Amino acid sequence: MTNNVISYINRMEVKKLKIQLKTVDCYTVEFPGTKIQTKRSFLDFMGEKFAMPDYQGWDAYADWMTDLSWIPNQQICVIIDDYGSFLSEDPRARKDSMEIFKDDILPFWEKDVLKFVVGGKTRVFNVYFVN
Repeated sequence: MTNNVISYINRMEVKKLKIQLKTVDCYTVEFPGTKIQTKRSFLDFMGEKFAMPDYQGWDAYADWMTDLSWIPNQQICVIIDDYGSFLSEDPRARKDSMEIFKDDILPFWEKDVLKFVVGGKTRVFNVYFVN
């Protein structure tokens, strides 16, 4: 089993990554960091891309991101282009979003799903920040 991680990559690496992701059954969400500037815009974007029933706050977002029962893919990737601009108008939301990925979402899909979900299966879930 691989560890679910947050990786910082450059533009050349992201091109290679996208080619690799096409060869596997990966649910990929990619967005430009320049367009996501507030907590609300982040939650709205992720809620829409992951088809969440509710994403009004951090708790609802984290709950649904650790469910995703409607997404059949065993591998999930989030790619944030131009990470330097991502949530630059809302530094607190930037910190919170990182913590939720690092402390909740990635560990859940790596191992916690086995403890908390009857018949739960791990998934590869990686986040890429492109500089």
